Amino acid sequence: MRQTTILTLLVAAMMSVALFFLKYEVIGLESELDMLNQAIVSDRESIHVLEAEWSHLNDIERLKALAKRHLKLRPTDPAQLRSPGEAPPPGGVSFTPASKRSGAGQDGK
Repeated sequence: MRQTTILTLLVAAMMSVALFFLKYEVIGLESELDMLNQAIVSDRESIHVLEAEWSHLNDIERLKALAKRHLKLRPTDPAQLRSPGEAPPPGGVSFTPASKRSGAGQDGK
C-alpha cells in the first residue's frame, strides 16, 4: 500500500507540473489570439477607409471636372478617324522593298 501511495503522489505531482505548463502555454496563445484579432479589426477599418476613398476618387462627376480642367480635350474631328486598312503599321514606319523604291541600286551605293 505504501508503494501505491507514493506512485499516486508522483503521478499527481507530474500532472500538476504538466497542468502548470499547459496553463501558461494557453495564456500565451490567448494573448497572441487577442493581438491577431486586434490586427484584423484594424485592417478591416483600414479597408473600410480605403474603400470610401476609392469611391470618392472614382466619382464620375469629379473625374469629369478634373479631365475638363487638366486635359483640355476637344471632340473628335471626323477627319481623325481611319479604317483599319488605312492605319499605318505598328511603329508608324511603312516598309517599302528596295526594288520598288525609285532610283534604288542605280548609282551602286
